[in-house]
Amino acid sequence: MKAKTFENLIRKVVREEIDYALRREIKSLKEDLRDEFKPTIVEHTEKKIEIPQQSSLKEKIMGKKPLITKDIPNQNYTKDVALNALLNETAAGDTNLESGNSPASMANPFTTGAPMPMDTAGMPEPIAKAVTRDYSGLMKAIAKKKGK
Repeated sequence: MKAKTFENLIRKVVREEIDYALRREIKSLKEDLRDEFKPTIVEHTEKKIEIPQQSSLKEKIMGKKPLITKDIPNQNYTKDVALNALLNETAAGDTNLESGNSPASMANPFTTGAPMPMDTAGMPEPIAKAVTRDYSGLMKAIAKKKGK
Protein backbone atom coordinates (compact mmCIF):
# COMPACT_ATOMS: atom_id res chain seq x y z
CA MET A 1 0.00 0.00 0.00
CA LYS A 2 1.30 3.38 -0.89
CA ALA A 3 2.02 5.87 1.86
CA LYS A 4 -0.34 8.50 0.38
CA THR A 5 -3.24 6.04 0.22
CA PHE A 6 -2.55 4.91 3.78
CA GLU A 7 -2.45 8.53 4.94
CA ASN A 8 -5.81 9.28 3.25
CA LEU A 9 -7.35 6.16 4.80
CA ILE A 10 -6.19 7.19 8.29
CA ARG A 11 -7.55 10.73 7.71
CA LYS A 12 -10.93 9.34 6.67
CA VAL A 13 -11.19 7.03 9.71
CA VAL A 14 -10.10 9.78 12.13
CA ARG A 15 -12.58 12.24 10.56
CA GLU A 16 -15.43 9.71 10.96
CA GLU A 17 -14.51 9.02 14.58
CA ILE A 18 -14.31 12.74 15.40
CA ASP A 19 -17.70 13.36 13.74
CA TYR A 20 -19.24 10.52 15.71
CA ALA A 21 -17.77 11.74 19.03
CA LEU A 22 -18.84 15.34 18.35
CA ARG A 23 -22.42 14.30 17.55
CA ARG A 24 -22.62 12.40 20.85
CA GLU A 25 -21.24 15.37 22.82
CA ILE A 26 -23.48 17.90 21.09
CA LYS A 27 -26.53 15.70 21.74
CA SER A 28 -25.71 15.40 25.45
CA LEU A 29 -25.11 19.17 25.70
CA LYS A 30 -28.46 19.89 24.05
CA GLU A 31 -30.22 17.58 26.50
CA ASP A 32 -28.53 19.37 29.41
CA LEU A 33 -29.65 22.74 28.05
CA ARG A 34 -33.23 21.52 27.62
CA ASP A 35 -33.26 20.32 31.22
CA GLU A 36 -31.91 23.67 32.45
CA PHE A 37 -34.44 25.79 30.60
CA LYS A 38 -37.55 23.76 31.36
CA PRO A 39 -40.05 26.19 32.82
CA THR A 40 -40.97 25.44 36.35
CA ILE A 41 -44.41 26.57 37.36
CA VAL A 42 -44.63 27.80 40.90
CA GLU A 43 -48.01 28.75 42.26
CA HIS A 44 -47.97 31.45 44.88
CA THR A 45 -50.81 31.85 47.29
CA GLU A 46 -51.34 35.36 48.50
CA LYS A 47 -53.53 36.78 51.18
CA LYS A 48 -56.45 38.78 49.92
CA ILE A 49 -56.59 42.24 51.39
CA GLU A 50 -59.96 43.88 51.59
CA ILE A 51 -59.95 47.36 50.12
CA PRO A 52 -62.41 49.75 51.72
CA GLN A 53 -65.24 50.56 49.34
CA GLN A 54 -65.34 54.07 47.96
CA SER A 55 -68.95 54.46 47.05
CA SER A 56 -68.73 58.07 45.87
CA LEU A 57 -68.15 57.17 42.21
CA LYS A 58 -70.82 54.48 42.33
CA GLU A 59 -73.24 56.94 43.90
CA LYS A 60 -72.46 59.51 41.20
CA ILE A 61 -73.17 57.00 38.44
CA MET A 62 -75.93 54.89 39.94
CA GLY A 63 -77.57 57.39 42.31
CA LYS A 64 -78.28 56.85 45.99
CA LYS A 65 -81.49 54.86 45.59
CA PRO A 66 -81.30 51.18 46.53
CA LEU A 67 -81.08 48.49 43.89
CA ILE A 68 -84.48 47.12 42.87
CA THR A 69 -84.31 43.69 41.28
CA LYS A 70 -87.73 43.85 39.56
CA ASP A 71 -88.62 40.23 40.30
CA ILE A 72 -85.44 38.90 38.68
CA PRO A 73 -83.69 36.47 41.03
CA ASN A 74 -79.93 36.74 41.44
CA GLN A 75 -78.27 34.25 39.14
CA ASN A 76 -74.72 32.96 39.19
CA TYR A 77 -73.22 33.92 35.85
CA THR A 78 -69.57 33.61 36.91
CA LYS A 79 -67.49 32.60 39.92
CA ASP A 80 -66.31 36.19 40.40
CA VAL A 81 -68.53 37.82 43.04
CA ALA A 82 -68.09 41.41 41.84
CA LEU A 83 -68.68 40.56 38.20
CA ASN A 84 -71.69 38.44 39.11
CA ALA A 85 -73.20 41.33 41.10
CA LEU A 86 -72.63 43.68 38.17
CA LEU A 87 -74.25 41.26 35.73
CA ASN A 88 -77.23 40.85 38.04
CA GLU A 89 -77.61 44.65 38.25
CA THR A 90 -77.44 44.87 34.46
CA ALA A 91 -80.01 42.10 34.08
CA ALA A 92 -82.31 43.94 36.50
CA GLY A 93 -82.04 47.03 34.30
CA ASP A 94 -81.57 49.32 37.28
CA THR A 95 -79.30 52.08 36.06
CA ASN A 96 -79.66 55.75 36.78
CA LEU A 97 -80.08 57.22 33.31
CA GLU A 98 -81.19 60.62 34.59
CA SER A 99 -77.80 61.45 36.11
CA GLY A 100 -75.37 63.62 34.17
CA ASN A 101 -72.73 60.92 34.55
CA SER A 102 -74.86 58.09 33.22
CA PRO A 103 -73.65 56.17 30.17
CA ALA A 104 -76.64 57.34 28.13
CA SER A 105 -75.87 61.01 28.70
CA MET A 106 -72.14 60.51 28.13
CA ALA A 107 -72.68 58.73 24.80
CA ASN A 108 -73.65 61.94 23.01
CA PRO A 109 -73.24 65.13 25.04
CA PHE A 110 -74.62 67.29 22.19
CA THR A 111 -78.13 65.77 22.13
CA THR A 112 -79.70 68.62 24.06
CA GLY A 113 -78.76 71.28 21.50
CA ALA A 114 -77.74 73.60 24.32
CA PRO A 115 -74.32 75.23 24.11
CA MET A 116 -71.56 73.53 26.02
CA PRO A 117 -70.78 75.25 29.33
CA MET A 118 -67.61 77.32 29.04
CA ASP A 119 -67.11 77.87 32.76
CA THR A 120 -63.34 77.99 33.17
CA ALA A 121 -63.38 78.74 36.88
CA GLY A 122 -62.29 75.26 37.97
CA MET A 123 -59.78 74.71 35.16
CA PRO A 124 -56.05 75.35 35.33
CA GLU A 125 -55.08 78.51 33.45
CA PRO A 126 -53.29 76.88 30.46
CA ILE A 127 -56.27 74.62 29.82
CA ALA A 128 -58.73 77.49 30.17
CA LYS A 129 -56.73 79.50 27.60
CA ALA A 130 -56.67 76.55 25.19
CA VAL A 131 -60.43 76.03 25.53
CA THR A 132 -61.38 79.69 25.08
CA ARG A 133 -58.82 80.59 22.41
CA ASP A 134 -59.97 81.76 18.96
CA TYR A 135 -58.63 79.15 16.53
CA SER A 136 -60.06 80.73 13.36
CA GLY A 137 -56.71 82.28 12.33
CA LEU A 138 -54.95 78.97 12.79
CA MET A 139 -57.56 77.13 10.72
CA LYS A 140 -57.29 79.74 7.92
CA ALA A 141 -53.50 79.32 7.87
CA ILE A 142 -53.87 75.52 7.65
CA ALA A 143 -56.40 75.84 4.82
CA LYS A 144 -54.11 78.30 3.00
CA LYS A 145 -51.14 75.93 3.35
CA LYS A 146 -53.21 73.04 1.96
CA GLY A 147 -54.18 75.27 -0.98
CA LYS A 148 -57.91 75.39 -0.39
